[in-house]
Amino acid sequence: MKSTLLIVADLAGLKAYKLENAPLHRTTRLAPVAQLDFPDAHDRLVDQVTDLSGRFPRGLGNRNLSHAMSDGERHNIELEQRKRRIRRLAQRINELALSREIESCLVAISKEINQQLIAELDPRVRAKIEQNVPADLTKIARADLLRHF
Repeated sequence: MKSTLLIVADLAGLKAYKLENAPLHRTTRLAPVAQLDFPDAHDRLVDQVTDLSGRFPRGLGNRNLSHAMSDGERHNIELEQRKRRIRRLAQRINELALSREIESCLVAISKEINQQLIAELDPRVRAKIEQNVPADLTKIARADLLRHF
């Protein structure tokens, strides 16, 4: 039996549900299929990385200031973490949606990463997406999810 997959995602993770139409029930039920969480998604960067050991005195020529320390190089750590999370989310969605029993997908992806995540998806998965809602619905109760589609 072919079925529909409902996926909600943001930078902190994703939740996937399978839509079940039970003949005895009038309403459609959502059965949880998978969940992916990034436990460090809400941590501050200073909690993840310290640069105290990498600080070196600034080269100020002939001036010798005792407390002038270099802040180190500017790295795009936050941007790199964001890209990696988006790739990992896309990889997991591809795994779920490329299953033979999945016929179509409904996705709700946070507005800030919606276009990037859709671009990372396999073209076959993009073809299965029937509706794309650019909103963060990860914290909404399961019973209320279908109202947004």
